[in-house]
Amino acid sequence: MSQLSLAEDALNFGDCVHISFHRTLRVPETGKDYPLPPTFGRFPIAELESDADQREFAIPVRRREALWIAFEGPHSCPSAVKVGVGTVNAIDGRPWETGLRIDPQNYIVTATQYWLDGINAGKNFVRQFVAIAFGEGLTIEEQAARVLQGTIRLEVFAARPGRFAAAPEQEPSEPTYGPAEEAPLGLGAGGRIQQKIHADRYGLDTWDQTNPTLAVVRLLDAASFQSLTGRAAPPSPIDAATYACLGLPWFELYEEQATDLQPAEIFRHIRTVSSSESESDLEALRVRRVPN
Repeated sequence: MSQLSLAEDALNFGDCVHISFHRTLRVPETGKDYPLPPTFGRFPIAELESDADQREFAIPVRRREALWIAFEGPHSCPSAVKVGVGTVNAIDGRPWETGLRIDPQNYIVTATQYWLDGINAGKNFVRQFVAIAFGEGLTIEEQAARVLQGTIRLEVFAARPGRFAAAPEQEPSEPTYGPAEEAPLGLGAGGRIQQKIHADRYGLDTWDQTNPTLAVVRLLDAASFQSLTGRAAPPSPIDAATYACLGLPWFELYEEQATDLQPAEIFRHIRTVSSSESESDLEALRVRRVPN
């Protein structure tokens, strides 16, 4: 098990995996595939009071706001990471289950997958993560799960000893706050973003499945986040003028040689966030989103 710590608004699983959540532009739901949208900074993360087996954290997200997940760490020590939208696996669309699966693959591999912008809904594209309130029937959980949580689940599996170079562990940091109330927000499916979910090139027996590290991240509105953590949620840097100003770039990653996992069948037909709203198309410049 990796030592889980929180620093600089990133979840650190030992020294090998650093996971953060980034504000971004919403892409239109036009049927067109869009390049990877840029970061507008990390969401703040605070730890909530939880039990020792499942540490809980929270980020403040506004309704209809989009996000993407960044996976950073040295190439010398990759890890396998399962990502869940509540109890739905974001990669294979199945209910959350114990352990790793290779057919279909239900995890991503760091040092190969630098970010995840949405659910694995089609060939070479994902449906963007967009925060939306429960009750409209548009969250991924309401459409694909029986239990509603309003969380993002992250489970990290380190490599077996000797597979890669060892890395030192980090000590925990940041205080823990009071228990969370029911989260008012979940993740819905937005527009199509060009993104490949890379196949595991190392093989399933590379990963130690005996003792993974689990972190659960709750999606809270700004008021709930401040009430529970004592930390004010910063205002979003994105507004209508941001979208109107075409000087802001789109980003894309050069990865023509990479393979893409088959999409999750349940995600092919999931209702999207704009089922209840209208959006205009956007055109903008493209530049490269470069992994750290």
